[in-house]
Amino acid sequence: MRLEWIEDILAVADTGSMIRAAERRFLTQSAFSRRLRMIEDQLGVELFDRSRKPAELRRAILERCDEMRKIADSLRNLRSELARSDGDEPTRIVIASQHAITTAIAPLLIQTITEPGHIDIRLRSANREDCYALLLTRQADFMLSYSTDRQPLVFDPDFIETFALGREQLVAVFAAREADRLQAARQQGRVPAVFYPGDVFLGRVVRDEVWPQAEPGLFTSYAETALTLAALQFALIGGALAWVPRSLAQPFLQKSELADVSANFGAADLALNILRLKSSRSSRADAAWNSLTSKGSACLANLLD
Repeated sequence: MRLEWIEDILAVADTGSMIRAAERRFLTQSAFSRRLRMIEDQLGVELFDRSRKPAELRRAILERCDEMRKIADSLRNLRSELARSDGDEPTRIVIASQHAITTAIAPLLIQTITEPGHIDIRLRSANREDCYALLLTRQADFMLSYSTDRQPLVFDPDFIETFALGREQLVAVFAAREADRLQAARQQGRVPAVFYPGDVFLGRVVRDEVWPQAEPGLFTSYAETALTLAALQFALIGGALAWVPRSLAQPFLQKSELADVSANFGAADLALNILRLKSSRSSRADAAWNSLTSKGSACLANLLD
């Protein structure tokens, strides 16, 4: 049984509420519910009595919570002891990066880390909620994430430290050579667009912050994907309009392969943040954090020039 599974179950037991437990685990309620279902499937055990509204942990599970706490403490201690084995500090730094950040921005930021040749860097790409989980369970040292005014980062400032690296935009792009076709589709009131799933960060941003800027019902679904790289490719081949971070689209905008059509189809401001836990840090992780926070803003600015 994995440590993060135990911590998820204990969060429900401690708070008495799936909603509050999801907040503690820095997940949306839907993502947390899916993960609890996955835990049940993996264990082959029903953890919750779903005949009750709201669902509650079964009595047999509640009676084992003290035992699970001891197991969780033992696993954390074992992880720390293994990391300190032979008197060596961990040399690997793990960065959890939101998918939309991984391709264009994360590699440039990693270059700023002090003495990269002496540090084993692992970049893990995931949805924003899963990045939170990796950070909280200490499977990642840092987290790179976007936020907006309407989709903020929600965290306990006593537990997590955050630094704002800069801002960019989620822009509407389309193949430049197909501009006439896009204009015709707009006049017909049916613009094919790549949709993001409604339960992921960019899906919520597009739905709540971008679409209200355009004509109601203008967009029709050409394809749905959670991956910004796939959305970008749909735009490049002229298949559909897509909303992607400017940092990802910038090389194609500069070569006039893509056109920024945000003036007609909406955009959203994105804040780029880096987060870390305030405890359990190594000197190497501290040095990497200092490099990222001191030089990262310039990297983003250069990328968007």
